[in-house]
Amino acid sequence: MQQANYPKDKVDAPALFKENCAKCHDMDGRAKTFHGRLVGAQNFTDAKWRANVTDEEMSDAIKKGPKAMPAFEKKLSQAEIDALVAYVRSFKQAQ
Repeated sequence: MQQANYPKDKVDAPALFKENCAKCHDMDGRAKTFHGRLVGAQNFTDAKWRANVTDEEMSDAIKKGPKAMPAFEKKLSQAEIDALVAYVRSFKQAQ
């Protein structure tokens, strides 16, 4: 799904997440997939992580791909990356 020219608020972030991120992070962001566990994917609902990571750090991670995560800098536009950061922030924090 190509949304590179869309403004951030028009990007379909859930679809973009499903296409690029859910294999490891799962649709609920908890990273409980087989592949996510295998590569140590970040659980986006982890309270400590949520409190300590900035939007800029998340954006950089999407662009550069830490550890086993692929880099998306050449695949996604800045608006798509910003929409994904906002979408990740929308996941419910684990209790």
